[in-house]
Amino acid sequence: MTSIGNEAFYHCESLKSITIPSGVTEIGEGAFADCSRLTSITILDSVSDIGNCAFSGCSSLTSITIPNSVMVIGSWAFARCSRLTSITIPDSVTVIGCSAFEGCSSLTSITIPDSVAKIAVAAFNDCSKLTSIIVGKNNKVYDSRNNCNAIIESATDTLIAGCKSAIIPGSVKRIDSSAFHGCSSLRNLTIPDSVMVIESWAFGRCSSLKSITIPNSVTEIGDSAFAYCSSLTSITIPDSVTRIGKWSAFYGCNSLKSITIPDSVTVIGDNTFNGCSSLTSITIPGSVTEIGEDAFEGCNNLTIHAPRGSYANKYANENDIPFSPL
Repeated sequence: MTSIGNEAFYHCESLKSITIPSGVTEIGEGAFADCSRLTSITILDSVSDIGNCAFSGCSSLTSITIPNSVMVIGSWAFARCSRLTSITIPDSVTVIGCSAFEGCSSLTSITIPDSVAKIAVAAFNDCSKLTSIIVGKNNKVYDSRNNCNAIIESATDTLIAGCKSAIIPGSVKRIDSSAFHGCSSLRNLTIPDSVMVIESWAFGRCSSLKSITIPNSVTEIGDSAFAYCSSLTSITIPDSVTRIGKWSAFYGCNSLKSITIPDSVTVIGDNTFNGCSSLTSITIPGSVTEIGEDAFEGCNNLTIHAPRGSYANKYANENDIPFSPL
């Protein structure tokens, strides 16, 4: 045997342990996906590729040792392994795929070895108990400078993954898509004034995040950047911001009470404040010339504050939203 095919043991709910023999070089896509009682896996030193979704949904798996032969950990390979508390990534691994460990909600620490050259988006999404992230000191692509408990792409100074104990270094220029997605234990965070862009879903589903100040260096807030931050009560958007994502930047922030949109913003995108049921006051400047579909859906107690004759004034009248002139 040299390979285990796609979905070979998919959804074998009674399977509790397995030893993958020497000679097997590839574990196919979804090979052991949703084997919900699988607690023990032994992989011998011949496997080079762990396929997409290979062990996703193995919710009883508590630990696994990946052998030194493995070079690729595929997308969603260990996603939703919710009892996985520890994992050792060997120095042979060069690629960690998209959402490879997404939903590993019991994982507390991860070490990225020097060999890793590519970490795809959302690799550690929804790892809510993750407190320690370390990148090998000789890694040529990524670093965790200043013991920041985050993964930073060195060449671009982009923070690609963080955790509840992360401290964003003052050299970081961009917070990447889904960098803190699902960090449900994250309560507060300081964004340094080196950061210029907050990408889509960067803080999505950070359900314990109560307040955040966006520095004057930030020019762009991506789609759903703070969506479902259900404890967020206040946020300061500086005059430097020219774009608040086209879609759902603050969707589902149902504790947010008031917000001021700066004069630099011209467009409020679709669903931006949809589901912000506690939002009672928003100040919209005359610079805003477009408000997207369902931007304030579910904001039943909202009053719009804006200049008379402005686009926001017209929008409030057309949508039966109480209006107060500035």
